[in-house]
Amino acid sequence: MSRLLLTVILSVVSLFSALAQNYGYFSGSLESTSHYYLSDDNLNIPKPDNPVASNNYLRLQYTNGPFSSALQYEAYMPPLTGYPYQLEGNAVTFLNFNYTKEMIGVTAGSFYDQFGSGLSFRAYESRELGINNAVNGLRVVFKPFDFLKIKGIYGRPREYLGISSSYIRGADMEIDLAEILNTGFEVKTGGGIISRYQSYTGPADNFPSNVNAYNARLSADYKNFSLETEYVYKSDDPSLTNNYSYDKGDALLFNGNYTSGGFGLFASARFLKFMDFRSDRESEGNYAMVNYLPANTWQHSYMLGNIYPYSTQSEGESSIQAEINYSAQKGTFVGGEYGTKFRLGFSHVRNLNLDENNSPMLLSFGDQVYYQDLSLEVTRKWNPSVKTITTLTGLQYNKSVIEYPGADFVKAFLINLESQFRISGSTSLRVELQHLWTKQDDGNWAAALAEFGFSPGLSIFISDMWDYQNEDNRAHYINSGVSYSKDYLRLSAGYGRYREGLICAGGVCQRVPAYRGFNLRFTMNF
Repeated sequence: MSRLLLTVILSVVSLFSALAQNYGYFSGSLESTSHYYLSDDNLNIPKPDNPVASNNYLRLQYTNGPFSSALQYEAYMPPLTGYPYQLEGNAVTFLNFNYTKEMIGVTAGSFYDQFGSGLSFRAYESRELGINNAVNGLRVVFKPFDFLKIKGIYGRPREYLGISSSYIRGADMEIDLAEILNTGFEVKTGGGIISRYQSYTGPADNFPSNVNAYNARLSADYKNFSLETEYVYKSDDPSLTNNYSYDKGDALLFNGNYTSGGFGLFASARFLKFMDFRSDRESEGNYAMVNYLPANTWQHSYMLGNIYPYSTQSEGESSIQAEINYSAQKGTFVGGEYGTKFRLGFSHVRNLNLDENNSPMLLSFGDQVYYQDLSLEVTRKWNPSVKTITTLTGLQYNKSVIEYPGADFVKAFLINLESQFRISGSTSLRVELQHLWTKQDDGNWAAALAEFGFSPGLSIFISDMWDYQNEDNRAHYINSGVSYSKDYLRLSAGYGRYREGLICAGGVCQRVPAYRGFNLRFTMNF
């Protein structure tokens, strides 16, 4: 870090602190994650030239009535394994000034936002994946009436530690029809346009420098029901990821939800066609995305369930997802004395059908399965000190489509048995036993985890994943660690071996190479 940049940051911190002592409210956070990488003969990982990597984030916020400001400084020395190497270095990556009062809101500088569900535009941060596509420019939100909200943005998206050469321009409007019609249920409609401009100086004729995405949406809520739909049309957008095709994009989303007492039902259907939308037409991966396309599938949280996570195929897919939640009444045979919760989920994704011109049709289900899972989760509290969570999953995973050509089509069955014990008022134990059965890919896996908690704020864990049928690599992926948290502070340290594969956050996935080493993480909020 240069002395000048350090001086600037310390000066800003001092200024914010001085302001907070006299006027307004000052807050912030500091997060640091560091790894020390080791060689590993079992995984064929050589000793790295530089074994130390570290991701660091400092965020400061100041609020005083209608005025607020935020700053974020990031340092990647160098970035952790799996993060874009272009992040190496340090910079103030986010700085803005906001004024919001009554019907007007203005942001100058960096900002996050989205139109609708994000199918056409979403600027957000995901530190787990190294994604940050904040827009740097101007945003104006105007609400002249209770039923009308208008939003306009103009700026350039972030590109690693700098600013992209492209421009993002857009406008969005949302109308609350219930306010106008004075109905007994909520109805909202909206729509907008987002435009990306990136200059083109190549030899191709009629190559579009401007790419536009239009969205229209409608939602309704009545008592226990809610429905929403959104459609997006994207103009031709030749890029590296679609082999510079001039095909136009479409997306259609339906969501429905019903809740009553202890029963809940959620259903979703989504259709995508050529919806890869980037701020840089030459980029790959998740970092330069303009829109947000999370997987429309069950999100698994346990170790073996994350071996085969689905990653959205934006060039063409049709997906459906349904989930039923039911809380059995306490005191009944099913509910038991302390209650039982059931969660049943189904996800199915496949390609799109082709028309007579060999072009994909948006509202269609093709003949190739990309992914499917059926999961049942049962959570039961047996007494004040014991709770169990049992999860059964059957899945199909087209690895050749999701990861790389020529890979197996995987059919697998998984079971996860989790038990939580309250040993005393200050001690707890959580145990997981998992198994994955498959005849494809690397064969069966077994996993186990034990985590001890000691009040106040101390926990210790050890886990292992074992690919015991893999003739080429039967390494144990053992991990252990300790963490301590108190008030605004959390510190954790660990050691272990991590498998190569996809990691996911919020339904978005990216590939991370295998590694072994020590890790240290520190977070503080103030």
